This record gives sequence, structure tokens and C-alpha cells, in this order.
Amino acid sequence: MTDVSRSKRVHNYTISMDQVRHLDIDDKERIERFRNAGYGGNISDSLWALGVCDTVLSQRFKALKQGMQLVGRALPVKLHTVVLDSAYTPEMNDKYMEEKFKNEEHPQKRMMRCVAESDPGSVLCFDCGGDMQPAQFGEMSCQLAYSHGCRGMLISGNCRDTQYVLKMKDFPIYSFGTAPNAFGGWIVTDVNVPILLPGHLTHYVQVFPGDYVFADNDGAQIIPKEIVDEVLLRVEEISRKENIQRKALEDGMPIDEVYSEFGVL
Repeated sequence: MTDVSRSKRVHNYTISMDQVRHLDIDDKERIERFRNAGYGGNISDSLWALGVCDTVLSQRFKALKQGMQLVGRALPVKLHTVVLDSAYTPEMNDKYMEEKFKNEEHPQKRMMRCVAESDPGSVLCFDCGGDMQPAQFGEMSCQLAYSHGCRGMLISGNCRDTQYVLKMKDFPIYSFGTAPNAFGGWIVTDVNVPILLPGHLTHYVQVFPGDYVFADNDGAQIIPKEIVDEVLLRVEEISRKENIQRKALEDGMPIDEVYSEFGVL
């Protein structure tokens, strides 16, 4: 069977690739500029103007709390359910996992190493394969990822330890839910490879390494890496125009003049 997550991305862009603008900036500046000028609406509008309308993620992705803004470079991770005997003690489960990976690096360690070796600004994106039984990530793992430059997560499953995650300086998580149990269980199967996450307008959204994630109160969406700077420049232009419009509206501009000058808002 073909793994569609690994297939080539296909978008009917409204401009040619040689017209796409690129900025000579690092991810730190790129993220900060998206944070300052971007919100769900102008990100979506900019993508739509470029012919992209299939990267909005499922409404099941919810922030741990309102007001979170998740921006960064996708580091996709594939997970798979591992059925362990419920009669096993935690020690027996640990021994089972140690035996399973005695001849190779544990995949979770490989994932964290990938975070550490990436430039700061990564966002871990978990394709959990529909597994909603366990929590796939907890606070200690969040702390480890954050200390090595990760700046948040998308989890198509559950997280836990949220009372402590919410005390972290800035580690936004968008997940399908929360659960207290890690047993059940799950295992990382591949790191930094294309994945599929549930979509809102499409059944799935392809997420490739290096794509950008943007999520706020309105939901989460993916910005294809090949147009990320073009989207950023368009978002900043929308923001500048809207700030002018906001001031005019606050000052009581007459209705007819509003639509004559700005068009449909």
C-alpha cells in the first residue's frame, strides 16, 4: 500500500514558483513576525489568495487555553499504538520496551535528538494514527523539548500534566484532548518524515518537515514551506491595511464611505 503521507504535495498555486518571494531571515525572526502580524484569518486569506485552501486542520485541535498562539517549523512524528498487557506492572512494561529496543536507539530519544539538532523554533506534530486511549506527551517531555528549542506541539491525540504545562513560560499545545494515563500504550515509529493530520475542509492535511504551523483561538493550519515567506509578507500587508481600517471605523467613518473605500470587510 502506498503511504500517501510521503507523496508529493500538489497545490495549484496562483503564482509561479519564480514569483514567490523569500526573505533572508532566520526562523526566530520569521516566527516573531508571524506572531506580531498574523492571526488565523489573515493567514487563511493569504493562503487562499495563493490557491491553498486545503491546509486547515480539524476543529478537534484545541488549545490548552484560549489566547495561545502556536507558530513554528513543523517537526513531524509518526506514532503507533502498542498493545501491552494490562496486567503488566510499569516495571514489566519498561523491561519489555528496553528489550524491544536493545539493539537500537529508543525512538523517543531519537525524536528528542532531532529536536536538539534542529534550529530553535520547531513544533512537534504528532500523527497518532487515531489512538485516543493514552496521553502521548506529558510535562517532563515538554520541558525537555522546550530546553532544546521546541516551541510547542500539535497532537492528534492526548496530552497530560496540563496544570504544569500551563505554568511553562511559553509552550502552547493544541491537542484532541487530555488524559491522565500514559499506559495503553504508544510508540514513536518515525521522526521528521511527512505525516497526515486530520483536516477541516479535507479528510487529511499533509504535513512535511519544514512546513510552518500557525494556530490561535480560531484553529490550526499548515503553511507549505515553499511559500512561507510569501505568506508572511502578504500577512504583514493585510495587517498594515487593517490597522488603517480599524482606525477609520473607530473614528466613525460613514457606512457608504466605508464600503466605497474599503469594499466588503
